[in-house]
Formats: sequence, structure tokens, C-alpha cells
Amino acid sequence: MTSLATHSISVYSNPQSLEKPLGDFCFKGYRRGMKLIFISNRITRSDFKKALSLYGLDLEEMCRSGQLIVSDKEESYLKGGLFKPENMLRMLEDTTLEAVNSGFNGLCVGGDMSWILDTSLDMNGLLEYESEVNVLMKKLPFSAACIYDISAMDGKSLLQVSRLHPFTLEPEGPVPNFDYFEKPLPLEDCTSEECIRIFRGVSVMLSELLRLRGLYTENHSESVSRLARSIAEQFGRGEELSFNLEAAGRVHDIGMLSLYSDMIVKPGKLTWYECKILHEHPVLGYELVKKVPFPRKVARAVLEHHERLDGSGYPLGLRGSQISLEGRILAVAEVVAAMSHYRTYRVEHGTRMALKEISDNSGKLYDSDVVSACYRSFERGFTF
Repeated sequence: MTSLATHSISVYSNPQSLEKPLGDFCFKGYRRGMKLIFISNRITRSDFKKALSLYGLDLEEMCRSGQLIVSDKEESYLKGGLFKPENMLRMLEDTTLEAVNSGFNGLCVGGDMSWILDTSLDMNGLLEYESEVNVLMKKLPFSAACIYDISAMDGKSLLQVSRLHPFTLEPEGPVPNFDYFEKPLPLEDCTSEECIRIFRGVSVMLSELLRLRGLYTENHSESVSRLARSIAEQFGRGEELSFNLEAAGRVHDIGMLSLYSDMIVKPGKLTWYECKILHEHPVLGYELVKKVPFPRKVARAVLEHHERLDGSGYPLGLRGSQISLEGRILAVAEVVAAMSHYRTYRVEHGTRMALKEISDNSGKLYDSDVVSACYRSFERGFTF
């Protein structure tokens, strides 16, 4: 299950280049039972129809059924030739609630946005609007793809807008947008003993917060960190990969601090709403880790540690090579560490069972090279 709330940006100079990413965005919203809205402009209704057809969706039939609404900017964004962020945000909130009350799982909106700069709205107004969309998504099952014509914007403006979108819309779906985060210091600029010591100290402090919260009966974050580093060392790619996994392992679950206390110790299955909250923790962790100038691959691994090769993971449903090597290593380390220890929602546990899990699903859920490296770690003496 992927998150029902994503805020993506996509840029184009030729509308045809957007057919696949836009079609994929709408198809995923359709599969999740969301109501779809598309606001046309330079990307026309005809362009949008072609995008849907790539995924076997019929625009006219979807409009007749009420699953889809296609409008232009005058009917949606503009009132009297003016764009007012507060009015648009209120409309999005009301429409999302209306969709949910009508039996949909949320609202999925795609819109061509670059024309806004042709109105009386200044750049600050546009940035205010895009920032508030992120706030709205924390409250409602609302997903948006904001599309900009790069010929209508200068580079500085485009970067400002991009930094307000956690994801970029690519042909394979939404992927992390690193413009959204303050640029971390590259590891090669932080090789001093003092810098590495600070990074390690911060990661240990964050993992201790999780332990003090009573999230696990064992020190799960430290276990994941040690195993992830050991797996990384089997690849023989040097200290950078090993350090990235050591740090990511310690902080990978920091987003779990958002969980309710009774969820942490709850036996049995979670409700659908509790699952939705749980599935957001990698995104929240990603946003928290950005506030420390770790190498950016640390934050990406945190975001991806519950992704699976076949796309069945969360929060983005990434597949195969869309998941970074760090993310694939952290995913295996997390599963093995978790299954090796007791949890309130299951009785069976143990390292042998955990290794059987990754072996049975090697190449399907977990990267086969990472699984092999994990086995080598244990063969060479790794223990929790």
C-alpha cells in the first residue's frame, strides 16, 4: 500500500513528454479508488486523453461515470481572472472531503500550473500556495501533480517551486525530489574526525530517542545499523557506503515517533487508519533527517527502507532499480533484525526464520546481491 498523499512536480517543454508520467500518476490514483481531476491549459484535453489511453483508461467513460473531472483554469483556479491561493486551497479541501463522502478513497489532482505566473499573482503567492498544499496533505488523502512549462519560468523561480515538492513525477512514477531538501554536505567534505564524530553522535542520539520511547524490546535501530554496515562492507565499495548505512540504520525509524503510544504496543493487526499512519513514517523520517547535513543518500535510504523490488512496498511503491542500493541494503537489514526479535503482534521469531524470509524472496522482494551479502555477513561471524 502506497501513500494516498503525494505532492509531485513535473516540468516539460513538450506536452508529449508528459504522457507517460501523467498517465501513470492518474492510473495509480484510479487503482487506489481516488476521484481524479485534471486542469488543462497548455496540456490540452486531447493530450490528457492520450496519456490515459497508455494505461487502458478511457477519458470519456471515466467522465461519464463520475470518476474523472476535466476542466480548464477558468473553471477551477481562476475566479474573475485572479488566482487566490486561499480560495484554491479551500476548494481542494472541500472537494477531497466531498469525494471521500461519495465513497472514493481520496482526491487525485493533476494540473498545468505555469500559467499562474501570467496572472497578477506574484511569485511569493505561488510559493505560498505550493507550501500550503504540503500542509493540506498532512490532513487529507489528497494527491497532486503540479505541472510547469519550463519555457514560462526562469531557473531561479523553477528551483524555488521545486523545493516545495517532496516528489518529482517521472515516467516510472513519483520519486524523491532532492531539491526539496537543503543540500547536505557531501561526505568528502566531512571526512574530518570531528565531522564524522558529530554525525555518529547525532545518529546515536536519535536511536536512543526511539529506545526511550519504548518502541522495541531490543535496541532495534542499533541492530539494523550494525547489520546494514556489515552488509555494505561485503560490497567492497569503501567507507562512504558503509558510513551511509551505519547512519541510516540508526535513524531509519525516527518517523515512528509520530505513532500513537497504543499503536506501539498493540497486539494483533492494525486498523486501516493505523496502517495509513504507519506507512507515512518513512516520509516523516526523511523530512526529519534532512535537518541534519548527513550525506543525502542517508535520507534517501530512510525513505526507501520499506520499498520492495516488486513495487509492493511503501510509501512510494518503487520497483527494482528505482530503489537506491542504500535503500535495498537497509530494507534487508531491517527485515532480518526485526524478524530476529520478539514483537507483540507475532510469536515466532529468530534469525534462522529471518534469513529464510529473505532467501525465499530473493529477487522478488529483496535484491539478490544484498541477500547474498547478508548471508556472507553471518557466515563471517556477524551476530546481534
